[in-house]
Amino acid sequence: MELDRADLTLLEMTSAYSVFPNQGVRMRPYFILKVSDRDGNVLEESRPEARDAIRADTAFVMTNLLEGVVLRGTGAAAASLEWPLAGKTGTTDDFGDAWFLGFDPDITVGVWVGFDERKPLGRSETGAVAALPIWMDFMRAYIATRDRNHPPEFAAPSNIVFQTVNSASGKPIREAFISGTEPGELGTGLSHP
Repeated sequence: MELDRADLTLLEMTSAYSVFPNQGVRMRPYFILKVSDRDGNVLEESRPEARDAIRADTAFVMTNLLEGVVLRGTGAAAASLEWPLAGKTGTTDDFGDAWFLGFDPDITVGVWVGFDERKPLGRSETGAVAALPIWMDFMRAYIATRDRNHPPEFAAPSNIVFQTVNSASGKPIREAFISGTEPGELGTGLSHP
């Protein structure tokens, strides 16, 4: 028996990921900014609608983890852009969908590669192989319009602490924690306030 899987659109996924660099606030996506008549009278205008989705500190910790995907994970090719980036690759079990959702502090961009009908893209057509290069091309053009001398930063809330931890490879990694949840001195668990 094959189970149906829940499908989300690229717009839904990109909107969900935008919560992380936006300090936990979700902005309702819209397609049309403004409709005007031929005389310039505004007939309809979309306005941003914000709502809190998750706590700002949780959003920052997620951003920090997703920065790790770009620095040392499946999205590592994007590190060559030399810009503050975070994101995640995705691939379905049957190689039917490949995606990369990523962001800098100011923009969130998603790329999906697949067929309208459910069928494989081809063996080894992962998010890192099929979707990430497209995302990088877009971001390269976007970054070219920005001030490279003053790149934006992911702003850490005041209750975020950074601690150096050892990765599985033994290399030290600087990770973000919500104050009070960072590993204890012995590294055997979480410290408690």
